[in-house]
Amino acid sequence: MPLGLLLLIAAALPLRAQETPETAETAPAAAPANGDAKKDPILVNPAEIQTQADQLHDAVASPSVDDFRVHSQAAGFFENVQRETPLVRPAPRRMDREPVDGRVGTIDGMLETAQQRYDHYKMTATEVPAADLENAVGYAKVMRDDKRADFDKTGKMAENQMGEYVYAVKDALDAGKVEINGRMALMATRIGEAFSYATLVHEAAHAKARADGRLTPDKVIDGEVEAYRVQYRWLKVIDPSAERMIVLHSTLNLYLKRHPEDQVTRASISYLEHLLQLWDTGGEDGKLREMIRKLGYEDGDSNHGGGVNPAAAASAGPRV
Repeated sequence: MPLGLLLLIAAALPLRAQETPETAETAPAAAPANGDAKKDPILVNPAEIQTQADQLHDAVASPSVDDFRVHSQAAGFFENVQRETPLVRPAPRRMDREPVDGRVGTIDGMLETAQQRYDHYKMTATEVPAADLENAVGYAKVMRDDKRADFDKTGKMAENQMGEYVYAVKDALDAGKVEINGRMALMATRIGEAFSYATLVHEAAHAKARADGRLTPDKVIDGEVEAYRVQYRWLKVIDPSAERMIVLHSTLNLYLKRHPEDQVTRASISYLEHLLQLWDTGGEDGKLREMIRKLGYEDGDSNHGGGVNPAAAASAGPRV
C-alpha cells in the first residue's frame, strides 16, 4: 500500500478523548504481561462539557435533526459524562454549625461573643450595617456598663418570657433596666451565647427607643415591631441562611428523644422555634405585627397602657 494512503488513513482515525499528539506518541505499545493495565482517567474540562451541552441543545432546537439523531447524541453525551473524571471537582459541602462549647452563659459573655461576631460581620459584609442594629448593639454595652443589664435574680419571669425592659413612666428617658430570664444562662449551653444575645439586643433596642423618646406605654405594638426587627437583623448577622438554627434545632431534637427528661434542651428547642418564627417574617412590618399579636401583645388606650395579654401569651411560646 502506498505510504501516502497509509498516512491519510492514520490521520482519519480519531484520538481518544484523553490523548494529545504528545501522549499518543509516547503511549506504550502493549499492555503488561499480566494483563492488569490501569486506564488513566479521562479528564474533562468544564468548558468542553458546556460546548457539548450547547451542541445537544442546538440539535434539539433544530428542525433538520430528526429524533433518532437527537436521542443518539443525548445518549452519547450523558454516557460520557458519567464515565469521565471531571478536571475540576467542587469543594465538599459541610453543614454550617454554630460553635457551642457547653459553657454556661453570662451577660458579659454574650456581649463579648456578640461583639466579636458583629465586628467580623462588618469586616466581611458588603452592605452597611443597619443603623437600628448598630444602635442597639452599642446601647446593650452601655447599659451593662451602667449596671442596668443583668439576669433576673427574682425568678418572677414566666418560663416563656425570655427578657424584659423595665421602666417607669415618670423616670428619665435613659433610666430603666434590662432583665434576662436566668434560664438563658443554661440554654446558652445548648445554643451558644450568640443566639442567647438575640434576647439581650431585643431589650436593648427597647431601651434605646425609650432613651430617644419613641417607646411609650400605649404604643406597645410599634415598640415591639422595632425591637423584633432589630432582633431579626441580628439573626441575619450570625446566621444569614438560618442553617445554624436549623442544625441546632434538629440536633437538639435528636438528643431530646434519648433524654426526654432534659428540660434545658426542651426549652432551648422552644426558643429556637421562636427565633425561626421571627426569621420567617423576613423583618417585614406586616408579618412582624401579625407575629407580635399572636404572642399576646396589645396596645393601650386612654385608660391604661398596653402590654401582654396573659391568656394569649400562655400558649404562644417564648417571647421577649
